[in-house]
Amino acid sequence: MNFLDHFEKKYGKWTFPHLLAVLLSSQAMVFFAVFTGVVRVEQLLLNAQQVLSGEIWRVLTFMAVPMADSPLWFAIGLYVTYLIGSSLEREWGEYRFGLFLGLGWFCTVMASFLIPGFFVSNTFIMGSLTLAFARLFPDVEFLLFFVVPVKVKYIGWVLWGFYALELVAGPLPAKIQVLAAVVPYGVFFGAEVVGGMKQKRRSAAYKQQVKADAGTPFHQCATCPRNDLADPDLAFRYEEGACVCEICLKERKVSI
Repeated sequence: MNFLDHFEKKYGKWTFPHLLAVLLSSQAMVFFAVFTGVVRVEQLLLNAQQVLSGEIWRVLTFMAVPMADSPLWFAIGLYVTYLIGSSLEREWGEYRFGLFLGLGWFCTVMASFLIPGFFVSNTFIMGSLTLAFARLFPDVEFLLFFVVPVKVKYIGWVLWGFYALELVAGPLPAKIQVLAAVVPYGVFFGAEVVGGMKQKRRSAAYKQQVKADAGTPFHQCATCPRNDLADPDLAFRYEEGACVCEICLKERKVSI
């Protein structure tokens, strides 16, 4: 039993029912409110400085900020997120799905206090759902631009590349948000990833050893350079622990 199983057994009753539906419906309502000018996105984004000034709602409302400004792309993003989220929820159950999102939310909120003057969004947290989906269902295909079928594992690789680019060349707020957002991925898949890397190293070492052994003769005559690799049809005998080929044996008998 791993520690996730232990946590679920001990705290599994503490779930957030219909978390995905609540999250997506809140984003839909916020999108409508922003689109009609009722609120501005800047009023909802996480900002530790504003939170400390009394705007406590920001620690929750930043999760409801829509993923796109365009109605079309927002609708597509909402639908794709529903497909990904519902698949993860079916695979993990409500508790683990809530734990994954909750960890991303908690780490991002805590990280925002390291950069109190900057606005923080939910972009990287939502992206981590795609990374988890790509890990669990790598061969599922999406229609890119509604035409080109692309396996989600490739989308995951591109997303990892984007995250790596942000870590290397992005501003400090982006670096911190990326690190906070991938914490749940590390918690859920870290042991599996490390185990897979170790297995690949063992497999590579084994193949290298087999390759090296394939070039080493099993029988090497102690008297001459002949061996079973260079002369596979030659017979070899062992006398007092020393390997001797049949030609050397014949020559020895003749000399005697």
